[in-house]
Amino acid sequence: MSDIWRTPPEARPDLNYVVRDLQRTLTRVAANLRWYEQTWLGVPIWQLADDLVALQRIVFDAKPKWIVETGTKFGGSAFFFASLLAMMGRNAADGGGVITVDITETDRARELFAANTAPLLRHRLVGDAKAPEILAAIKSAIAAEPGPVMVFLDDWHDADHVYAEMQAYAPLVTSRGFLIVADTTFEDLAGTPIIEQSAKYQTAQTSNPRAALRRFLAERSDFAVVPDYTNTGISNFPDSVLRRVD
Repeated sequence: MSDIWRTPPEARPDLNYVVRDLQRTLTRVAANLRWYEQTWLGVPIWQLADDLVALQRIVFDAKPKWIVETGTKFGGSAFFFASLLAMMGRNAADGGGVITVDITETDRARELFAANTAPLLRHRLVGDAKAPEILAAIKSAIAAEPGPVMVFLDDWHDADHVYAEMQAYAPLVTSRGFLIVADTTFEDLAGTPIIEQSAKYQTAQTSNPRAALRRFLAERSDFAVVPDYTNTGISNFPDSVLRRVD
């Protein structure tokens, strides 16, 4: 985890702390000014613009057959991933696509899937992403049309929940595939207006996706942090793009 905020090679090592502080400050500003409230082809997508570019690079490099996402919300990220696959020349006849799951269902996501404007949005599941029946449904879909799998975890950001999801979904990631944990910056945002203490996030400074990431990486050697995709801008997951190394 020593290169979480890695700067470009040409930067002076003795000034790295300046870059780290600037990146952290800009991310805090971006979150509190709600710069993440973007749209993708008219569909709300709550991701920073720099992160969308990073995700595009990851998908292009990984060329996954399946992208599994937790945290559907409005459906924007699932639609974004499906659009990327389509732009890369994939179509429904090739098999695979996007699987998204959320414990709740928004009207916007229901309308998006009903419109069927993105055939590569293959499966929308409603339920706890860790539930055995949800995991069984995802595994069944992948087994029926096997191929490279990447996973994007972006639902409830409590540390224990994220850690349990990482444990549950890591086995789905194929060799050299990516496992991405969204919003590790919750640790940096704790105490700012956007992450005020609430019934849902009572201890965001200590219970957050980064805490789950640290625990996961301390226990395993089959995933490694790949900072190259997120180290040149502002990101809500600068330290949590993982690649399977076995």
